[in-house]
Amino acid sequence: MLDTLGVNPASNFPVLWTRIISRRRKGAVVIVVDPVTTDSALQADIHVKIKPGRDIVLLNSIASVILDSAKIIPEGFEEFREIATMFPPERVSQLLGVDKNVIISIAKRIMESKTIFMWGMGVNQTYRGVDTGILISTLAMITGNLGVPGTGVLPLTGQHNSMGAREAGALAGMLPGLRYVNNEQEVREVEDYWGIPRYSIPRSYNTITDMYKLMEERKIRALWIIGTNPVISLPEASKFKDLLSYLDLVIVQDSYLTETAREADIVLPAATWSEREGIHTAGDRTVGYLSKLRNPPGEAKPDWEIVRELGVAMGFELEYRSVEQIFNEFKELTRGRMDDISDMTYDDLKYGHRWPNNQSVIQPRLFRTKGIEYETDLEIETNNLFIITGRTKMHWNTRSRSSKSWLLSSLGQDDYIFLGQEECSKLSVESGEEVEINTNEGQIKALVKCVDWVSNNTAFMPFHWGRANRIMDWRADPMSKEPAYKMLRAFVRKA
Repeated sequence: MLDTLGVNPASNFPVLWTRIISRRRKGAVVIVVDPVTTDSALQADIHVKIKPGRDIVLLNSIASVILDSAKIIPEGFEEFREIATMFPPERVSQLLGVDKNVIISIAKRIMESKTIFMWGMGVNQTYRGVDTGILISTLAMITGNLGVPGTGVLPLTGQHNSMGAREAGALAGMLPGLRYVNNEQEVREVEDYWGIPRYSIPRSYNTITDMYKLMEERKIRALWIIGTNPVISLPEASKFKDLLSYLDLVIVQDSYLTETAREADIVLPAATWSEREGIHTAGDRTVGYLSKLRNPPGEAKPDWEIVRELGVAMGFELEYRSVEQIFNEFKELTRGRMDDISDMTYDDLKYGHRWPNNQSVIQPRLFRTKGIEYETDLEIETNNLFIITGRTKMHWNTRSRSSKSWLLSSLGQDDYIFLGQEECSKLSVESGEEVEINTNEGQIKALVKCVDWVSNNTAFMPFHWGRANRIMDWRADPMSKEPAYKMLRAFVRKA
């Protein structure tokens, strides 16, 4: 069985979806939990349509059905049991408007079948994203769906090389080899390997959520932005654009002259994926090689060369001459770690290698959970709704590249607010008319498309154009600091 929450693989992960459909033809059951009737939901065997942010209620209710039959008892199970039992299907049926028999049926299917749990940004980009991920993983634990072939958890992230970025330490608070800066022993291991003085590596870090505030307080004077377009993609995007003017220096390193690059003091032209070589890690932990297909134009260089040249100019001894040399250093930093690829050679990359030791299944060494209570107030008033932002089929992120394609642009003219038919009737608007959208952060106008795949005081807006992000607040998950892009409270009226 395949259970997906807050993700639309039919549109956003087409290769994976073909495999899912192949399994479905052989008898697998596909369950989709999503406030929106996505392409994946249309093809699913069961679609549980709930209001945004209420996954915690549903997951606790599913757990309450199978607590007494748990196959694995993780640490913290009693705390988990105490809270889950507060959400029996009879009660949750009333809270969510979901038939209690559907909840019971899903619970039994998970218990009796090998299940893969998938979730995406629809879970992560909420106020309780980390807690929801813990609940999903707990369901996998107690039903015996971890460490067994044909089972597991598969969080589907929004970027091509998210796993590889974490392995390399390219995430706030991380170091190479899946180490963390708040672990003193792990930081010392990296300092010793690089031969740098103790405390050269900071023991604290700031996410973009923190940096935004520091910019506003003028505690950041220079910003180096690499391969991202925050003027469009961040919450309070208009404010972020204004904050850039507070800085003494803004450097943007990118392959395209994005909206953010236009605000920069210095633009460093970077090579695209086809103009440089490198390595990447797929979602199944397979490390592979990306070959260079052509030379970059003009003065463009691969990112590593730009960083090296700037580092040398600043007086650092960065004597790297090739990607292979960098790889050889990196793989030694994985030695003995979970993502150990230290026995690989650069040539081995061409055949792919799945860490650890080419194993397809990893048996967890420790099972741990906690009770997750439902605390978020999700009630809204008349004419208020939750706006969910997300992708469309034809565009990628802020359209820096996909907008260059005439075909993709002509097929992907989806800069609308998508409202359900009932909501359109309530507002007395038709497709093509304009509405005014108000939030605590500001006001915008948008064209409406009335559709039958959103409902329950929910609207959908593609984020590629950045319209919704201009009025998006900075409420974020307290642990991951991920902004709650999927739960924007808004007041909508006819313009």
